[in-house]
Amino acid sequence: MEDFTLRNVTKYAVKAAVHGYVASVAADAITDYTRFEEDDAVVRISSNVIGWGVSDKLKPVTDKIVDKTADFIVAKREARKSKKNNTKKDEK
Repeated sequence: MEDFTLRNVTKYAVKAAVHGYVASVAADAITDYTRFEEDDAVVRISSNVIGWGVSDKLKPVTDKIVDKTADFIVAKREARKSKKNNTKKDEK
């Protein structure tokens, strides 16, 4: 089991967002091009399975995006912190 860190929570949130979006698009497509209605079990179940499958396949890509973004933010924060510390040392 993965640790409960901000980075892992963000990865899970991104995966859930992809799942929700794809499931919504799939449900719309199913209702538009078949005889089924939005509240039919076939539409709800199949659109969720499609959303889950796509988010699972995209997990390596979305994880890399989250990692790269988090590393960028950490680097910027460290640069800002060191710049702030250097400015404080120069004032003394």
